[in-house]
Amino acid sequence: MPRFAWLFVRILYRMAINMKKAWPYRLFTLLFLAICAAPALGTMAFGPSESIANESLVPAPRLQRPDGLANWAFFSDASDWFAKHFAFRRELITADSALKAALFQTSAQEQVALGKDGWLYYAETVDDYTGADALTPRQAFCAARALRLAQDWAESQGCFFAFTIAPNKISLYPQHFPGELPKGETAAQQLSACLAGQGVAYADLFAALGSSEETLYHAADSHWTNRGAALAHDALLGELGVEGAAAHTKAGSYQNTHAADLYAMLYPASPWLDKQFVWDEPLQFTYDTPVRGPDDIHIYTTSTAVANGSLLMFRDSFGNALHGLMAESFNRAFFTRATPYDLIQANEYGYVVLEIVERNIPRLAEGGFLFPAPKVQPDGVPRGRFTGKIDCQPVPGQPGYVQVSGCGLASTCPDARVYLEADGAFYEAIPTVTAEGEGFSALLPASAAEAGICCWVER
Repeated sequence: MPRFAWLFVRILYRMAINMKKAWPYRLFTLLFLAICAAPALGTMAFGPSESIANESLVPAPRLQRPDGLANWAFFSDASDWFAKHFAFRRELITADSALKAALFQTSAQEQVALGKDGWLYYAETVDDYTGADALTPRQAFCAARALRLAQDWAESQGCFFAFTIAPNKISLYPQHFPGELPKGETAAQQLSACLAGQGVAYADLFAALGSSEETLYHAADSHWTNRGAALAHDALLGELGVEGAAAHTKAGSYQNTHAADLYAMLYPASPWLDKQFVWDEPLQFTYDTPVRGPDDIHIYTTSTAVANGSLLMFRDSFGNALHGLMAESFNRAFFTRATPYDLIQANEYGYVVLEIVERNIPRLAEGGFLFPAPKVQPDGVPRGRFTGKIDCQPVPGQPGYVQVSGCGLASTCPDARVYLEADGAFYEAIPTVTAEGEGFSALLPASAAEAGICCWVER
């Protein structure tokens, strides 16, 4: 232990013995001060504690900012860093969670809900299940219309397109949640109905996974197992019309190898591992570039097991277990977690898949797509001119286009489309709903935008 740490302990001891009180009070004071000092002393002696699962990283404090000037927020930064890295933090969080779960049946982490039989749930998905986080009719239309426009663009580039939703764990296994939860209309059901109306190619994983008698999600994790991912893989290939061996027939066995995300949030110091289905044979694909793990933003793969062409897949954390199976089914694949969904590159691939977890469905209505707006001829003359501000921004890596957006539309019907008039031509924009209200987003040719843009919304 460093010399100054011992000096600090001696000062605390002198303070305690010099107090003019009886020895029990001195002992209590000494213990109290020692407990308070333990995190700081432990950090000096043993180093900082690691961050726990799903926590945002806090950088170490620096005396200088990147621009070379003095960092006057140093002590604030140091306080933020220490709060996430003091010694014994993981052990204290684990002990606190265990006591609250055992004595009061409550979760010490607001993001984690305790279930029955050792099950854990991502807390925010409860509102998805009950319908408390349902979409507005306008949100449902905007999300479905954006996907239809994305599909049209992909198909215009010679690609097959499929969209899918990874179900929340509670949507498939509500029986392990304590108490009776009222079941309402969910965002997934609302969007599914709109997708049918828009003609979007949709792989329904609620039906594919829900019809299985096997438990396909981890008990202490928010995601599906490898077996669940296998059924999702088969449903996606069926929607794409791709022939290949069914992944759910692959041989394997359940083993305690999975570090469960929800469990790690509650009990970060525990070495316990959840069950995972482990394949008997390794998947037949290789990574084209080094990867740190399945959470990487970009993953490139190659497979010689089949001859199904190339795949562009937009995915989230549910793709961690899914991407290997998809990689095995295509000669070449690119998996990305980046947003916005950059479909401009679709012409380099034969298949395009967009997967999103159920709890993030509202994000689809926010316009996070990147592809050229289609030229259209609206039925009749559009009415309802938008008089608000129209913003034009250059697109990195796409010098021939500008990103056009606006907010403050006043549509009178949920399924009103939005058109942009530029240089004598009409383009259909992606309708959006954000926290600021209704709006639109579109990628237009820079030359057309220079002539001036007029926005119309159907009434």
